[in-house]
Amino acid sequence: MAKPRNDRNQAVTKFCLAMEDHRRTEAGRVRTSKEFVAHFFPYDEQKVKDQVFLHMPNEVRGPVLAKWGIRGAKAALKDDDEKVRYVVHDALVAGDIDDVAFEAGITSEILVDWIVLAEWWSFWRNGRLTGAAIQKALATARELHLIDDKWFLLNVQGRGGKLKGTDVLCDTLSKDQIVAWVRKIHETGDGSPAGIIAAVGWETVLVKTAQDALLFALDAFARKAGLAPEVAETKTSIGGAALSGGAAPQSSSINAGRLSHAAEAAPASNEPETARHARLPENHPTVSAPVDAAALAEADALAAQARRHDSGIPVAIPDVPAIDGGEDAPPSTDEREESPRLAEAREAMMATLMQSEAKQKAVISREPWDESEIPAKPSSLEWPEPPPVVASPANGEATSSAPPASLELIEDPDAPKVAPPPPKVPAPNPPPVPRKGGNPPPRLK
Repeated sequence: MAKPRNDRNQAVTKFCLAMEDHRRTEAGRVRTSKEFVAHFFPYDEQKVKDQVFLHMPNEVRGPVLAKWGIRGAKAALKDDDEKVRYVVHDALVAGDIDDVAFEAGITSEILVDWIVLAEWWSFWRNGRLTGAAIQKALATARELHLIDDKWFLLNVQGRGGKLKGTDVLCDTLSKDQIVAWVRKIHETGDGSPAGIIAAVGWETVLVKTAQDALLFALDAFARKAGLAPEVAETKTSIGGAALSGGAAPQSSSINAGRLSHAAEAAPASNEPETARHARLPENHPTVSAPVDAAALAEADALAAQARRHDSGIPVAIPDVPAIDGGEDAPPSTDEREESPRLAEAREAMMATLMQSEAKQKAVISREPWDESEIPAKPSSLEWPEPPPVVASPANGEATSSAPPASLELIEDPDAPKVAPPPPKVPAPNPPPVPRKGGNPPPRLK
């Protein structure tokens, strides 16, 4: 009898065997018998791929084929891998055996003894994991001393890595449970990882902790036990997405190998590329600041000079003296003498400016909030004084010096005469006035 590939005395082998037995129960059914056949013996009517029988010797797989009744007991012991693959494929296509019989024929012990354990873990991990399956896996690993309480508190993470260790446990415990937990730690005086887990209870930890946090710890255990490759080894950037070996599909390793082979075969290129390996346009070069800051400034200066439109015709620009150029250097050209008329005009202009400045200085500026001066009363508003009152010597009555009322006003003959307005004559037949409630009655003549 050949020695099995995996030793059942090893803790990892015991773990896989216990989880495979649990998978075949109703509570731990994360993969069905149909999925079992599709993973370890995928086939269609034309093609088939054997991933289970080729690892078994004839003395192990022969009795399985004989038990199914698709091959004789002695003939099965002599069949090679090609013959076994053909016989089993023909029986599945013909319906001589179904998925349930296929899974039952390959028992948990036969499967775990001869299959590659990493292949079995990929089959189990990619199933529809329930809380019971995850809790069973962690409990089994702790019972087999594959993990301890210290390792668990260091590797359990929740809410996408925001919570770690005891924070993950407190996140789902009630207030009363946390108070009892702290009281228990105080009573025992054991604040070690083992004392912390013992104070709250391992079963309580598995039941109350969030499932995503437990699954994170389970994936870390798989990498620790060698059932799954490390994340650094299987992380491959495909279009900006990272595939993890623990939860990635089986074809990820094949795609990663194809990509690495293509990267080795592709010639090296000095052209800049983006994150998605798209060539950048030539007018957008990539630079690294601040090392290339001087180069950028020089490039901008050259581009500005290139944009200037120069006709190329030399033009002589005369030197024009500035108006306030007393302190400037003398002009390059010889100064000409000033004409007498220009000097006379300048003197006249300066005299006018001086006079205007003197007048402005003489005027006292008044602020808007100063008191305004009272203007003089215009003469047109003055009334003549009344005539004096003189006493008459005859009767002693006071008489006024004003002209008597009997005097007639003398009209100015040159003044234009205004015709008096015509007298108003009533209309012979005025229009009727409308009354309320209807038309007016007819007027009698």
